[in-house]
Amino acid sequence: MEKLKNLFNNIDELDLKIMKNGLKFSFTILIISVIILTFYLCFKNNLSLYTLGLLLFRTSTYFAIEFIICGVIVDSIKKGIA
Repeated sequence: MEKLKNLFNNIDELDLKIMKNGLKFSFTILIISVIILTFYLCFKNNLSLYTLGLLLFRTSTYFAIEFIICGVIVDSIKKGIA
């Protein structure tokens, strides 16, 4: 656990900024998907709302995970080269 904590504390500022902006983008898509899924609860006959909400939810989750993993990998590659 301590190793993970040190890994995130030692990330370069630019990589950290990109990760934070990517997570904000993912969170925005997540909020939109939750709103769409809430509308689905009101209008149960519209299956396309459910499909769209679920698709956006999955996409935002994948984006968030991708930004975290790629940020850590790019930072470790940059430190390995320098």
